[in-house]
Amino acid sequence: MSGTRGESRSSNPKITRLFYWVTAVESGVLLVAGGGLLFFPWLMGPLWPWDVAPFNVLLLGSIYSASIVATISTVYFQRWAPARIVAPMIFVFTVVVLVVSLMNLDRFDLGHYSSWLWFILYIGIPVNAGYYLWLQRGRKPYFPYPMESPWRMILLAPVVLLGLYGLGLLIAPDTFTSFWPWPIDAFHGRMYSVAYLTPAVGALLLWRASAPVELQTMGLTQGIGGLVPLIGLVVVDGNVGGKVDWAASGTWLWLGSFAVLFLTGLGLVWQSRTRRPA
Repeated sequence: MSGTRGESRSSNPKITRLFYWVTAVESGVLLVAGGGLLFFPWLMGPLWPWDVAPFNVLLLGSIYSASIVATISTVYFQRWAPARIVAPMIFVFTVVVLVVSLMNLDRFDLGHYSSWLWFILYIGIPVNAGYYLWLQRGRKPYFPYPMESPWRMILLAPVVLLGLYGLGLLIAPDTFTSFWPWPIDAFHGRMYSVAYLTPAVGALLLWRASAPVELQTMGLTQGIGGLVPLIGLVVVDGNVGGKVDWAASGTWLWLGSFAVLFLTGLGLVWQSRTRRPA
């Protein structure tokens, strides 16, 4: 059961050209958005479709930077694995963001081109991902074997539980962000639910079948998505004059949620190495 030995290449077909090109464009957009928010916030901030404070810039940049890994992996390999897990993650991520955006149209300056670009992307990308998934409906996983039982529970169960927290953010953001290190309004709370919901979708898909490339893609995505907020909170807090209460239990609970994503991500990458063919 180690690696993909014995599997024919036809069982891992190439992704469609449409899905490839839309995902390639998406990767470019994520690179500009994530990199701009993290490294050039003074340039990207004014271009964003709504006003964002420094800590929100950090988390938005972290979420987009982590997403780059999944999309670039899909573009690089151009195969059903890892697209089997990436396409549903893209679909859930973009649909949630689109719905939250439509519920909060008053936050957007519809007279600015960035708002229109935002809605064009968040309508086009989920339609593309959904169409690809519909085309592949019924297709079996490339490597239809799960991880060994102990590691499956250790590395996937915590991420699924964090996904339940993401649902809480979506339903009752004020309640589920009350302990965060900085004040969060309902709009941003719902937006940030994708940081937990998206990896949970990937974890559920890996539960019954996990090809090495899927584990690697998911692990790197989680690892970056967990590590960047941990480092960024320290950096941003220093830049704004130390507004985070580092003694508060809520701050450490917030840090702990991203530490779980980071550590389980490392574990998934390690598992991807152990399952490669000799």
